Amino acid sequence: MLKSNETDQLALLEFKAKVTHDPLEVLSSWNYSRHFCQWKGVTCSRRHQRVTALLLPSSLLQGALSPHIGNLSFLRVLDIKNNSFRDEIPQEIGYLFRLQKLMLYNNSFGGQIPDNISHCVNLESLSLGSNEFVGKVPGNLGSLSKLRLLSVHYNNLSGEIPSSFGNLSSLEVLSATANQFVGQIPETLGELKRMRFIAFGVNKLSGEIPFSIYNLSSLSVFDFPVNQLQGSLPSDLGFTLPNLEYLNVGENQFTGPIPASISNASNLLRLATGGNGFSGKVPSLENLHKLKIYINSNGLVYPNQHMSNKI
Repeated sequence: MLKSNETDQLALLEFKAKVTHDPLEVLSSWNYSRHFCQWKGVTCSRRHQRVTALLLPSSLLQGALSPHIGNLSFLRVLDIKNNSFRDEIPQEIGYLFRLQKLMLYNNSFGGQIPDNISHCVNLESLSLGSNEFVGKVPGNLGSLSKLRLLSVHYNNLSGEIPSSFGNLSSLEVLSATANQFVGQIPETLGELKRMRFIAFGVNKLSGEIPFSIYNLSSLSVFDFPVNQLQGSLPSDLGFTLPNLEYLNVGENQFTGPIPASISNASNLLRLATGGNGFSGKVPSLENLHKLKIYINSNGLVYPNQHMSNKI
């Protein structure tokens, strides 16, 4: 049975009760003197007067996220990024099967990421970066077939990257920089044909990057620095990644040459290969008119002075 809008009002008041500091008084309007659909940050549906969005980003709020958030059964957007919420995400978040955007970026949430977020089957954006999450990323998040953005960067997550992420057929952005991920990059990530942005820098990943990832032609950002990755870059890199704007594989254990085909990646803005074991001659980059930064500290030989000026 659908919950009434009175339940929504009580859930919002429970949300407010868990906020311990509100210096900007953004929740001062949250009282019985006006309808809750007129409270600041609250958006309601016109027909049923049910809460569809809770938008309180960058509000200097401190406190915890109330388990009663799970009673907002019509909620589609929860945006409380850039605040100081702490403690764990309540398991009740999994009740929000209509939720499309969960924006918790840049808070102080800790504990493990609840595996029942996977019950939010309509999620399109899951933004958990810059928090204090620990433990493994739940593998069942791979069932979120509508997910387009998944960011977990700047946490303390560990374990291996779930191979189930290869099932995220709608995924365009996967950002996981600055964690403690170990093991090899799953071959299954090469199935994500819509991927534009993939970042796993500053982790503890090892082995080779699967060649299937080099074939994701939509990629514009390819960011894997400061790991323990090895192998060589494929010779046809500049052809298989025609939309590449940012390539960073610095501070790993790569060997071999920089592919000559890189000169065909005409949109390239930044190329970072330093701190590896690359060798041979640097290919001509004169055709890369957009290239602004090239970082190299390998045993490479430059073909001419023009290129060395881009270091």
